[in-house]
Amino acid sequence: MNIYKHINTLHPILLFALCLFLACGKDRTYEYEEKTVRCHQMQNLMTEWYLWGDSIKDLDWQQYFAKPTDFISKLTAQSKANDKWSYCLIDTVESDPLPCGYFNHVNSYGLDVVLMSDPTGETTKQYARVVTVYANSPAERCGLQRNDFISQIDNNKMAPTVIKNLVNGRSRTLYVSHLGISADEQSFYWTDHDTVTIEKSERVAVPTVMVSRMLYDDIGYLMLTDLSHTDEITAAIRSLMTNNMYDLIIDLRLCNSGTIECVCEVANLICATDGPFLRTFWNTAKSANNQTYSISSQLSTFTSQLSLYFITSGYTQGAAEWLIHGLKAMSTGSVVVVGKTTAGQNVMLKAIPSDYYYTIYPVVAYVGDRDGDYDYAKGIDPDESINELEYAVLYPYGDIRESIINYILLNR
Repeated sequence: MNIYKHINTLHPILLFALCLFLACGKDRTYEYEEKTVRCHQMQNLMTEWYLWGDSIKDLDWQQYFAKPTDFISKLTAQSKANDKWSYCLIDTVESDPLPCGYFNHVNSYGLDVVLMSDPTGETTKQYARVVTVYANSPAERCGLQRNDFISQIDNNKMAPTVIKNLVNGRSRTLYVSHLGISADEQSFYWTDHDTVTIEKSERVAVPTVMVSRMLYDDIGYLMLTDLSHTDEITAAIRSLMTNNMYDLIIDLRLCNSGTIECVCEVANLICATDGPFLRTFWNTAKSANNQTYSISSQLSTFTSQLSLYFITSGYTQGAAEWLIHGLKAMSTGSVVVVGKTTAGQNVMLKAIPSDYYYTIYPVVAYVGDRDGDYDYAKGIDPDESINELEYAVLYPYGDIRESIINYILLNR
């Protein structure tokens, strides 16, 4: 009896083990394929289009279970080109691939700031210095202005972890201070303090042309945030040209996107020179896409060559750099860069949709000047280096008292 009882006790265990064995032997290849098909397709697309597509190799099988937004970095890491530009966006989720500092377009208060210590030197406190306030944003509506200093957010003193609360979220209470400067400009002091409430974050639309105005009778100023919208930029330039200007300042401090077609149209408008302007260099498989882009003096809005001044920052990248690099190599007139070294995006990206609700934006080509030179991956150095953040006052963009604009006006 004891033997039978022992067998009856083992029976369920043996049955479970048998089922487990059979389950392990079942072909589950379809599950692997279903969960990795997105990344496998991305690998195929990258191999075809990526400028360094010949560097793409098969990865360990576990890697293909990654999110597409993470998987693209695994592929670009195989390249020795130090690619920091290619990215992936999920089609069903809004995100901003080109933020400026703490500012993003999709969900934002509409301001960009830099973290710094007390400019008066009186305390060890840190402040978020407001660098940019975008129009029609929560930041503008609550009265924030360029050069305001935020010392607290919701009773939390400013710190690297706290400053992230200025990126997005619910409405917040800000403690804002304003800086004064002595008559001899040797010392600074706080003039007053305000407590303001900022609304909940929202999508903030940034205009292509931030500022367009004449500074004096013969010099125009144009601040651009994007070199994609040719019609808007053309209208602004044509409006300025009615003033018979001889010099043009193009402010690209906040410009970090655009198309090569728009860049060429802008060059056509402001450069009274004929001939090749930019050249693109694709990978071997796509070499048929290599192209030379030319401009014509007949399309220029000016009969003689303007003196061109470009204002740059560490945010300036891509299309803005192509424009500067191309004009420096081509223009017979004066092309002067003032500000900070640019980001160094000497390559062009292309949007490539997939069948699985994501779009990749891989680097597909180098963008060189008329001679084919694309050696500006470390950025374009300014002819005159000026860091506006070293100055006590940040005047509104386009104000002749601005440190960079003032330098140009005094030295043109």
